[in-house]
Amino acid sequence: MLARYELHIAGRLDETAAAAFAGLEVTVRDSVTTIRGEFDQASLHGALERIRVLGLDLIEALRVRAPPAGRAD
Repeated sequence: MLARYELHIAGRLDETAAAAFAGLEVTVRDSVTTIRGEFDQASLHGALERIRVLGLDLIEALRVRAPPAGRAD
């Protein structure tokens, strides 16, 4: 089952780290990088493992509701 998650990382990702999250929405605001996407449990754990391997500082991982159709919050 897929669910939408936001992963908040301290700082900005360099090119190598950003490439590890290709296909996901990556934004930066106030020195926090947010990675958004739909994950099943295996792919969520894979993304968290990439964060660990890259030595990134995970602030939080949130399961969020998808925005209503036609609206991109």
